[in-house]
Amino acid sequence: MNKKPSFLWSLAIGLAFPILQVLVFSLRFGNSGITAPITDYIFFFIGGAFIGLALIAALRRCETKGAYRATLIGFGIGVPFSIFGMVLGGMLGPLVGVMFSVSPGVFFTFVGFLIGRAFFKT
Repeated sequence: MNKKPSFLWSLAIGLAFPILQVLVFSLRFGNSGITAPITDYIFFFIGGAFIGLALIAALRRCETKGAYRATLIGFGIGVPFSIFGMVLGGMLGPLVGVMFSVSPGVFFTFVGFLIGRAFFKT
């Protein structure tokens, strides 16, 4: 594939994670969690940006449309696990939240990439 997504998209993905975090807190706990310190949201952004960097790096290496789609599906599967890791890790501290959120997101993204690469060879 000739279309290579820009790494700047990782910033948009990073921005989506604090927004998803507020939505999860609103739906699950009944409050938005807006009273949390700004550093928590900065760590959520950093975690989302790392996941976005992994996604963009994997997408840039995809050689076929099937592998591209499989990578996106892997990312989509990993996002709920990342949000769960943020909620769980956020209770244990911001750095643990980043670790718990980045690990499943990157793992599932690259599993999708590897599956796509194996099944959709050129």
